[in-house]
Amino acid sequence: MKKIFGILAVATLLMMGCEKGGESQVVNPDEIRFETSISRVAGAAFEEGDTFGLYAVEYNGEEVADLQVSGNYLNNEAVTLTGGVWTPSRKLYWSDVPCDFYAIYPQQNIEAMEDILFHIATDQSQPSADGVLGGYEASDIMWAKAEKHSRENGAVNLKFQHMMSKLVVDIVRGPSYEGELPENIEVHIYNTATTARVNWRIGSLEKYLYSENKTIKMKQVDGDTFEAIVVPQFIERSTPLVEVTMEGIAYLLEYDMSFRPGIQQTITVTLNTSPDQEKIEISIDGEVGDGWE
Repeated sequence: MKKIFGILAVATLLMMGCEKGGESQVVNPDEIRFETSISRVAGAAFEEGDTFGLYAVEYNGEEVADLQVSGNYLNNEAVTLTGGVWTPSRKLYWSDVPCDFYAIYPQQNIEAMEDILFHIATDQSQPSADGVLGGYEASDIMWAKAEKHSRENGAVNLKFQHMMSKLVVDIVRGPSYEGELPENIEVHIYNTATTARVNWRIGSLEKYLYSENKTIKMKQVDGDTFEAIVVPQFIERSTPLVEVTMEGIAYLLEYDMSFRPGIQQTITVTLNTSPDQEKIEISIDGEVGDGWE
């Protein structure tokens, strides 16, 4: 999942004829089609094999059923990006009445819809492998809802939103820094709550009041850029926020920072030849949709 916000991924199951074995085949118009607009903490676009869980609840007149763990019209259906197309694990058909659709990424075992405790990974440097999401990717949860949608409305437009916050640390050479930056750089976030309380019905997330404060090892994107998913919270300057370790030297950065849902924040660390010449610049990006990178 690469970076940059705002890539539009359209996975529409087109109703068109195709030739196979000399016969014309037409996609069933009763099958549900999807369009997904994507703005993700962990990247710009979904990748092949990414899967979200899809729910649908039906209307009775103007009243709509509450989203439940089970017993809905659709229940946590796996929808996977396959060959560039969002493909359900089984054929999904429209209800005869309108529905509200909910999507949760990544798909996971949902045991309740409210007051769910979600734990982000403390080691986000581990990459995805063998179909298992890495710590960074697994920590990036998203939610989407499309209200009162029926067959006549066409494809279901699922507009995902960030639920977590994101921290980026950029390390740059100052004018007095000699040589290249070393390759064995590690960056950690200190004193950070790693448990959030989630409400899947309304797509809300907040720090769990009794979460332990832990250390997060950030993911190295390239030689001098590091990223991590962070639970929304406020961290006071009285405790170290970030540690940058390189060539046996640890740079401890203290700073007040408010992590908010859907907000990326960037710390630029400018290093010179000695630790006492270290200069730190803090920049905070706007909300998703205003230039999230």
